[in-house]
Amino acid sequence: MNSFQFGSFVLEGRLQRLLHDGQIVPLKPKAYDLLCKLLAEPDRVVSKDELLDYLWPRQDVGEANLTQTIYELRQALGETARDASWIETVPRRGYRFKGGVSVLTDSLPTAAHKSIAVLPFRALTSQPEMQDLGLGITDAVILSLSSAGRLVVRSLSAVLPYVDTAEDSAAIGQRLEVDTVLEGTVQKYGDQVRMNARLLACSDRADLWTGKLETSTQDLFAIQDQIAQQAANAVTESLGDQVSAPRHESHGSHSDAHPLYLKARYCWQRWVPEALRQALQYLDEAIALDPSHAPSHAWRSAAWSTLGILGEVTPTDAANEARQSAQRAIELDGQYSQGHEMLGAVQLFFDWDLSAAAQSFDAAIDLDPTSANARHLRAISLALGGHDQAALAEMERALREDPSSVIANCDMGMVHYWGRRFDEARRWYELTLEQDPGFAHARSGLAFALLELGEEDAAVREIQRASENRGRIAAGELAYVLGRAGQASEASALLDQLSSSEKVDPYQQVLAHLGMKDYEKTFEWLDRALEHRSRDLVLLGVSPIVDPIRGSDRFRAFMQRAALPKVADAS
Repeated sequence: MNSFQFGSFVLEGRLQRLLHDGQIVPLKPKAYDLLCKLLAEPDRVVSKDELLDYLWPRQDVGEANLTQTIYELRQALGETARDASWIETVPRRGYRFKGGVSVLTDSLPTAAHKSIAVLPFRALTSQPEMQDLGLGITDAVILSLSSAGRLVVRSLSAVLPYVDTAEDSAAIGQRLEVDTVLEGTVQKYGDQVRMNARLLACSDRADLWTGKLETSTQDLFAIQDQIAQQAANAVTESLGDQVSAPRHESHGSHSDAHPLYLKARYCWQRWVPEALRQALQYLDEAIALDPSHAPSHAWRSAAWSTLGILGEVTPTDAANEARQSAQRAIELDGQYSQGHEMLGAVQLFFDWDLSAAAQSFDAAIDLDPTSANARHLRAISLALGGHDQAALAEMERALREDPSSVIANCDMGMVHYWGRRFDEARRWYELTLEQDPGFAHARSGLAFALLELGEEDAAVREIQRASENRGRIAAGELAYVLGRAGQASEASALLDQLSSSEKVDPYQQVLAHLGMKDYEKTFEWLDRALEHRSRDLVLLGVSPIVDPIRGSDRFRAFMQRAALPKVADAS
């Protein structure tokens, strides 16, 4: 994304922020998007209808929303409608950006260290509490640095894959696209705890700071905060005046629930049924210890949603549990963005309500504009509404915030797959598998993309590998690929297996019959899947798998009867 300079303002496209005389200007996401749109074509009058479609592409909103966003942008720029230096109202037509604009190739000085990844602190002793303390320190340092103004800090989800890694820290930092990394260790001997930490530049591996702390083990949570605050202060001091002093804020880091919550986050990222059940167990234990711990409720919602997506529990059970947990997180802390994210996921995947989901994701992004997960989910909702290009743009934003997110990289492949760009889908799935060869969700997607590229044998190999970790949805996916690949007898055997199981989601029968080109049975099982509220029905508006029946009157009637999301431009 381009960066722009106008007057004393700089819009940094790579970091998605606006600076005025070097200081960050608070700007809501919609106002930021509006400014980007106007700056991209200065002096052109952009109509109100075009701006409404650009800013709210899947919502029926009134002109008042645009007027309010224009007002917020003008406030941020220090002007009014009567005294407009930058945003001009053109009566009965729209708005245009006036004044000189320069396109910048790189608005960040190469010598500056303005982004950081805090790698998981490694426990050098085997006590379980030390491993918990290491993750707790990492989370606390991230939270503290995230409040430090101009420093871009990679999220906890971005660094969790590097727990216990032996990989070079600077190389990890380069993969995460940051300038600096903070690494550290903790160990216990007797009644003392020792922390060692090092801040280094990724470009030349130069040490910017090293430090250590020794303290007693009387209160591990106090130790966690003490170490986190010292490390955060040292980072800001080492990076000079590029960042402001951190404020240590956390969501219950003193709670006994917090170590369990961190373990659950680590398990959730694997997207494997048994790991998700383990995550749910950790979160239930955390909530039993501290019912007011909002992050545990939010990620309990995520665990239930993902179990539903993988067909391990019924959609109704998944939706009910996930909704209650997300709503509880919001009740406990309405300013905690991830509660809104998780509620939006329920509204998207189980309620099939794109408008409600969009409002939840927008609320999450308003609270935390750097949330890669909220942007990633908003991109999915855009794609399922048929707004392909807007979905790609939002997914690119998510990946700029968290370039190492395995699920976001995978779902970038999914958006390309839905857009019938199968070569691009394949590339993104393969990139994801380079990050995590065991990520079955990406391997399954790769198999489906390979089918569309005519590489049936490779597709079969990939889906067979994926099926080892796909739980109850494995048989339906495998039957679909085998059927498409011409292996009818093998697909029929799997179909018999599906028919003998009462626990398999009916949508897996839909997949199997589509693969075998038995479209009469496909429609029969579509009706059963609708009764079951199968989660994957929400994908039918854009998924290539139903292209053979998409143009039929029977399919159109089914989509209307199911009240599935209307698709604007899906082919």
